[in-house]
Amino acid sequence: MRTVPRNLRVLRRMTAAHIAMSLTYRGVWLIFMAANISVPIISLLIWRTALAHGAQLPIDEQYITTYFVLLSIVTMATSSWLTTFLASDIRLGKLSSWMVRPASLLLNFVANNLSEKVMKLFALVPMIGVLWWAFHDSMNVPAGPSRVVLFVISILLAGILVFTIDILIASLAFWMDDVSALHQARLVIANVLSGSIVPLALMPSWSRGFIDNQPFRYTVSFPVEIVAGDLSSAELLTGIGFQLGYVLVFGVLARLVWSSGIRAYSAVGA
Repeated sequence: MRTVPRNLRVLRRMTAAHIAMSLTYRGVWLIFMAANISVPIISLLIWRTALAHGAQLPIDEQYITTYFVLLSIVTMATSSWLTTFLASDIRLGKLSSWMVRPASLLLNFVANNLSEKVMKLFALVPMIGVLWWAFHDSMNVPAGPSRVVLFVISILLAGILVFTIDILIASLAFWMDDVSALHQARLVIANVLSGSIVPLALMPSWSRGFIDNQPFRYTVSFPVEIVAGDLSSAELLTGIGFQLGYVLVFGVLARLVWSSGIRAYSAVGA
C-alpha cells in the first residue's frame, strides 16, 4: 500500500520538473498552441461559409460552430506524443537506465503528459475565451451543470484512452525495429474516425453502426457531442459506458504487451 503514495509523490515532483522545463521555451509553446488551434478555426469558417451559401447538411450552424470551437479544446486536452519517444527509448536501449531507478519510465511519461495538460490550460483558456466571445450567438449552451460534468469526465476518459493506445503501439518496439509506420497510420485513421477533420455527424448513414461504436469516436467526437449535439440521457450513458469499456480494453492490452516486452527486453546495460 505504501507504493501508491510514494508513486504519487514521485509523479508530483516529475510533473513539476517537466513544467519547469516547458517554461524555458514558453514562447515556442504559445506559438505551438496557436498553430494547433488554427486548424479547427479554419474548418469552422469553411463550414459556416458553405452553410451561408446554401449547402444542405444534416447539421445546422449552431452545431457546426459549437463543434469546432470545442474541438480545439478537446483535441489539445486529449493529445499525446508518447509513441515516438517511448519507442525510441526502447529501440536505443535507453530503457535500461530506467530499470534501475526507483520510478518507472512510464511514470515519467505520465508526468510529462500531465505537465503538457497543465501548460495547455494556461494557453487554451484565453484563446477559447476569445473564440467563445466571437461566436457565442451561434453556439449551444448546456442546459444544466450535468452536461458540463459529463463533458469533463468524458475528456478525462478520452485522454486516458489516447494515452493507453500510444503505450500499446510504442510497446511493439520491443519486437519491431521501427513502429513509425504504425504510428503514422494510426494518426491518419484517428484523424478521420475521431471527427478531428470532419464531424462524424456528416458521415453517410450506412456507416452509422460502425462510426458510432468504433473507439476513435470516443477520443474526440463524443466529448464534443455531449455539448454540441442533442444526445439523449440513454445515449450519454451508453457513450460513457463505451468510453470506460475501451479504456479498460486498451489498458489491459497495453499492460500485457508492455509486461511481455519488459520480460523479453535486452540491451546494453539491461
